[in-house]
Amino acid sequence: MSSTESTLWSDGSSSHRTAGIVNIGMDPQVEHLEQIPTSLFDLFNNPIIADNLLQYLPFSSISRLARASRVYYNWVFQTPKVFQYLDLSRSRGAYTPPIPRIDNGGHSWRAERMDENLTEDEFYAGPLRSVLNRLNRLQILPDVKVLVLDGLASVTHDLLYEIATDNRYNVRLLSIRQCPNVNQSRLQQLLRHICRPTRPEGTPRLQGLYYFTNPADDYGRSDSVSVSSVMSVDGAALGLLPTSKSRPQDNEARWYSPSGRVVQHGTTNRTSWEETLQACDGIISFDVVLCKAMHESVASCLHDASVDVMNAKPGVSTIATVALGPEGCSGCGKAPDGAPIWGQSNISEFPLLSPPPFSGKLIDAVRPPHRIHSPSKTFLPQRLIVSCTWCLVNRHCDSCHIWWCADCYNPKHSQKLKDLETISANTNLSYLPSASELQSSDGKGDSVKVFNGLCVENCLVGEMMAGAGSNGMWA
Repeated sequence: MSSTESTLWSDGSSSHRTAGIVNIGMDPQVEHLEQIPTSLFDLFNNPIIADNLLQYLPFSSISRLARASRVYYNWVFQTPKVFQYLDLSRSRGAYTPPIPRIDNGGHSWRAERMDENLTEDEFYAGPLRSVLNRLNRLQILPDVKVLVLDGLASVTHDLLYEIATDNRYNVRLLSIRQCPNVNQSRLQQLLRHICRPTRPEGTPRLQGLYYFTNPADDYGRSDSVSVSSVMSVDGAALGLLPTSKSRPQDNEARWYSPSGRVVQHGTTNRTSWEETLQACDGIISFDVVLCKAMHESVASCLHDASVDVMNAKPGVSTIATVALGPEGCSGCGKAPDGAPIWGQSNISEFPLLSPPPFSGKLIDAVRPPHRIHSPSKTFLPQRLIVSCTWCLVNRHCDSCHIWWCADCYNPKHSQKLKDLETISANTNLSYLPSASELQSSDGKGDSVKVFNGLCVENCLVGEMMAGAGSNGMWA
């Protein structure tokens, strides 16, 4: 006779488990419940459970798991998904000190013969190349679809060229944000080369590049990582620190909420990245997009200074640096013509959201958060409304980030705004206009909606009331 075990639950009822069959109370509807897995290996051997667990395990933990037994070793190195996401951004082996010393020793790459033939790229890339070569010997490298190298001084042009063109690599999503030794000009040349019209069929393998956003925003961590903290953690053979690969909701929503400036590149001056992004359009996605829809929609109301900036590169779009949220114009609620809508537009029109997804699929990297209508709890179409700074002059509030389309407000038609800009430019201090100077008698027509980057209705009034003193300017 098989043994029987009784269990008393918190509500006072009892259950009897006999040979894997659980009878709960006397409920006739519950006849059989399968016995739960009895080992960690059974959990990992379930594809659904493994996919959800692996994204939270750093390489150091996976490496220790492989050393636990021959069974785990075989599973780790015979399951391609185990290594499809590889974060080396905090690897001790790939770390290069800010001021490297040639005679420091302690790393295998430094033991190589160093003479006048060793280039600067080869010297800096040595630590990371050593790690990647070891992964290649373990036959791991071809399985890597997502490679995160943020902040590493070991990332150089020669190494990036290998990752993008060498058949040993199968990287789909690459993150090289804030890598100090990346040469921007040579990186742009590389990207334009692998996206050239005469490229071989099936190339490039690279589908997404993270370069413009701040990796510190991914997990709310500090920009700086102390050398002592990196070097003191007891990792595995490659010394990788634990990292979380889950994508925080607040970070992914930055492009899809009125969050204002989301990137720094291209905010004050036009850059050569604009031509590169345009050459890679539809081939490689980036963590930024070009300002196409907004510029075409507001051509009639662009500030004269903005027109000069646009004419400097005719036919080349600027980089979108400001996120305005999906709600649309503050007056009519419309989005610019051609603004991407998720599910209707091509996925190449959407920016990569950080951190990179564990799956390594481009669609998972650009999929926006759900947009829900609060009262009815129904899903609304998710719209990407972004702009460059030049398209928003005098039509966008830098504080609350509301904006107006050309149909609802054209600053070029406001003589009041022109007069106020002239007065403000001729005064040493910021000019504070009165309410009558900003509004027309009928509340329409020549009214000013934005002055000095603040909306007149809310933010500018509040600022002036706070600093008006006893004059009661806005009383």
